[in-house]
Amino acid sequence: MKIQEFISRLENEIKKTKDSHEQANQLSRLKAIMEKYNGQDKLISSFELAEKIKTRPEELKIMSGWSGLDSILKGFRLKQLITIAAPTKSGKSSFCVDLTGRLKEYNPLWFPFEEGAEELIQKFLDRNEQPPLFYTPETTKVNNLDWIEEKIIDAIAKFDSKIVFIDHLHFIVPFSQERQDLKIGETMRALKGLAKKWDIVIFLIAHLKKTKLDTHPDLEDLRDSSFVAQESDTVIMIWRQTEKGKKGEVVITDNVNVSVQANRRTGKTGNIKMIYDNGKFIEKEWSRDTEDKIENETFGNFKSLDF
Repeated sequence: MKIQEFISRLENEIKKTKDSHEQANQLSRLKAIMEKYNGQDKLISSFELAEKIKTRPEELKIMSGWSGLDSILKGFRLKQLITIAAPTKSGKSSFCVDLTGRLKEYNPLWFPFEEGAEELIQKFLDRNEQPPLFYTPETTKVNNLDWIEEKIIDAIAKFDSKIVFIDHLHFIVPFSQERQDLKIGETMRALKGLAKKWDIVIFLIAHLKKTKLDTHPDLEDLRDSSFVAQESDTVIMIWRQTEKGKKGEVVITDNVNVSVQANRRTGKTGNIKMIYDNGKFIEKEWSRDTEDKIENETFGNFKSLDF
């Protein structure tokens, strides 16, 4: 080996030794600093966290007033993102409007992108009824989450709103030919972030990819992205029972099944039988035998309701 090569190698070894020694010193200093670190993201044990949970004020439980739903969910909670989904014309918006009236003390904020606020209110006026209390922008902007957050802040500042309804997901996610599922995932995470940041409950209406009405939808039927279910704290599916008419046509009945299909908080799921009655969802058991009897007696009782 040439003397110059040997000297170069020796110099490199000396440098490595010095670097290792310096790294060891830096690591020791870092350990000393971290031993005294007490920032918000400091490490704590699960036992400490459990005691912290036990001693903090009881969490607000927002009850719907539907006993079956409340029994499963034990109330909606602040910081949650709740997805309401159903086949077309199955009652998503009407269910949320009925829920709005039940949660009026929380001064709900509505973003009625699909069906305008005036249209929602007109249905009540047509029935000579007072519409439920909610707040809504006079004009809306689609595909703009920054604007949605601005209006949420506005509602909190002016009315202490704790409930937000968004109708529906595809008005805040621009349609794209490239990875629409990922764009929906980003939007779902952003909405969940808004719920946590502003201490509110967000109810998000979502559409299904399924067009059939004769079978109950499930999580696989959520449109465009599995992230809708993954990022939601709760997913509620609404399905109206269908029957065969005298001429073989599909007739949508007033019988409604409200199905909690995802519940991150407790894992408990289940179905609540309801009847749609003039804009209201009323808990009541029903069965196919009952529907067959009614259909045989008077087919005219089955009507296509305006949801």
